[in-house]
Amino acid sequence: MLDLKNEKIQEILSGIHDAVLNKATKGRNSKQEIIIENQLFLIMCDNYTLEPREYANIMNNKYDYELTGNAIIQIFRNRKLANPHERQDIFANAENIASYFENALSGNAEDFNFYEKLRKELVNDKKHESQDRINLLMLYNKHPQIDNHNDIEKLLLLGNTLGKYLFYDISDAIAHVYGFVQEKPQKREKKLSYDKALIRIAQLESTLERTNFMLEELQEEFEQQLQDSKIKELTDFFARLNSEKYGCILDELLVVRKGVDELRKSNYQLPIEINGLLIMTKKLIQFVRDSHIEPIMKINSIKQVIASDVEFCSYEGTPFETDDEVKTVRVVSSGWIYKDKEIQIARPKLKEEN
Repeated sequence: MLDLKNEKIQEILSGIHDAVLNKATKGRNSKQEIIIENQLFLIMCDNYTLEPREYANIMNNKYDYELTGNAIIQIFRNRKLANPHERQDIFANAENIASYFENALSGNAEDFNFYEKLRKELVNDKKHESQDRINLLMLYNKHPQIDNHNDIEKLLLLGNTLGKYLFYDISDAIAHVYGFVQEKPQKREKKLSYDKALIRIAQLESTLERTNFMLEELQEEFEQQLQDSKIKELTDFFARLNSEKYGCILDELLVVRKGVDELRKSNYQLPIEINGLLIMTKKLIQFVRDSHIEPIMKINSIKQVIASDVEFCSYEGTPFETDDEVKTVRVVSSGWIYKDKEIQIARPKLKEEN
């Protein structure tokens, strides 16, 4: 148990709080997506083995969202955490780091060295882009007593880059107070002052270098967020286009194309008056394809499904009595996906056949 009255621990926590305020100021304009990701990561710090729909239920109850299991899966894909085994390894690593943190904070040099070693280790031969952000949230989750300034809300504003550098700041604060990285003083006072000056210069150079790295990574993260925003705008546009409000235009394009193809196969001569409409339909279909928007299922096809097959579809029919019960359904709406990022734009609609 941490002795929060210990002066050195108070000094460290004060330094950490100052670093949190500094990073939170830089992250105050964070997008809502980053906040939702951090809220999810914080929940996962308690249990990182649940299914996506279970995380969705917890998020909805805790933060009053309306997320689905599919939305959680999309967050995992966006953050390169889609593989459940890799995801669990990353959180297990963060949990292991947190286990050494309390003793390191209390001045245990051996545990601090273990903490530093684990902090720098790769997981599965690579450093995941969100590892340090997850490490940071795990520290506050496992050791809530360090949060005597209610900084956890500010941590939710931090993306990968700011989270990583704040995690570094915490290590620096511990090392500075206990002198874990300081050189031994020399006997002569003049030499001592000179050495202190060299150490201070080295610290400033290290801080400057780290700041430059942070700015570069922030720029890269901003560009990635900009790209993600463009993708979101694209997928939102096609989602609205296929909404019932606008007559499910994407679905109707498939129906029109199929109808025209069948008429042409039967050598039916289409009236010249509707040629302009057909050309416009063809161009719209080409626009959809060029945007990498593709149907998920074949409309009007008949399928044999069990309960898990319709989890991410809109299903109309009698309830499944068991997980293994097989039902026959017809695809009444194909559903749509943005192929480049595997983002589901519209769910397939399935209707039970009697």
